[in-house]
Amino acid sequence: MINNRWANYINQSLAVIKLITYSIIALAGIYRLASNWSVSRFNWEHPINGDTNISAYSSSILLIMFSYDGWNTLNYSLDEFRKPGKKLIFSNSISVGIVTLMYLLVNIAFISVVPQESISNNNNIDETIAATFFYKLFGKSVGIVRLFTALVVLSVIGTAAAGVWSGSRVIVAAAASDFFPKYSKELRTWNQYFNTPINALLLQFIWCSFIILFVGSSFTITSFTLFSTFSMYSYWIFYFATGIGLLLIRRNKKNELKKKQFDMNDKELNETSSLFSNITREYKVPLPFAIIFILAGLFILVFSFVVNVECPKDKPNCDLREKTAQQLAPILISYGFLFVALTCWYSFYYWWGSIKDQREAAVMRIADENEKPYDFN
Repeated sequence: MINNRWANYINQSLAVIKLITYSIIALAGIYRLASNWSVSRFNWEHPINGDTNISAYSSSILLIMFSYDGWNTLNYSLDEFRKPGKKLIFSNSISVGIVTLMYLLVNIAFISVVPQESISNNNNIDETIAATFFYKLFGKSVGIVRLFTALVVLSVIGTAAAGVWSGSRVIVAAAASDFFPKYSKELRTWNQYFNTPINALLLQFIWCSFIILFVGSSFTITSFTLFSTFSMYSYWIFYFATGIGLLLIRRNKKNELKKKQFDMNDKELNETSSLFSNITREYKVPLPFAIIFILAGLFILVFSFVVNVECPKDKPNCDLREKTAQQLAPILISYGFLFVALTCWYSFYYWWGSIKDQREAAVMRIADENEKPYDFN
């Protein structure tokens, strides 16, 4: 993503491919359900034997959010657009609606076409359910099956591309507030020719390469499960903290406004109230939605630690502690990196800040001493 314009073209093209692929899956599944009801209704009339443990819902949400990731990418680049307030409202509303609709329709299609044993088989569900779906629909045409499988792969690439694009903007925004000690200026710098944050993208590339090479090769769970759970759990830590932080900011702004109102006359008070109400209509999220969002994040962060592992039938005496550790690996990695990052940030931020303040104080002291007139008497 060297050029920002081409990056937008690529992301938009991959998003269109993803929507087309999911739409074809949904329409094909619904058509099969309607035209072959005598066979397709079996899964709807018989409960699917799956994992109903409460922890399974939190882990499933992480994988689902990874598959549909990218719907909120615009939130990280509002300063690059005109009228960001309106774009924020419309983009989030439309994106949430599209994701919800696609998720429901795709699941209806899978349940209607894929045999129940393939859905409930935990060993294959992560990677082959889409392929099984296409084989059931186009089993006689291997070329069509491969084509749609490739489209699914492209949709996953689109998810990764959206993550790269939005991640670089998060780095730039953090650097703009001097979040990174000493290197904030370099990380928030945009290349004028390509109009893209090259330094932030380079840092992200180094970080992702480290995770892939050293973290990905250390665990036995599938790479898809490891990286998707790790990335989305880290996202939800960020989402949860951001949701609480925004509510605190909203409360503090209300308190500040109330304090200012005591010192204003009626005309100034009406003007300020009108201005505040306009800002509220454009940017304020209804409080119930914010609370639901925070509670959902709390549910994911807490119940992801509750894992239910069993030994496979061919290995009844397996080590459950090892399997539990493997299942918890993405979550523990997320908190491990978070702890290291916060420790380094706190140490370097205050350490570097104190050194910087001492240097500035020393320079000011020397300057003051040089400006003092000498007493030759």
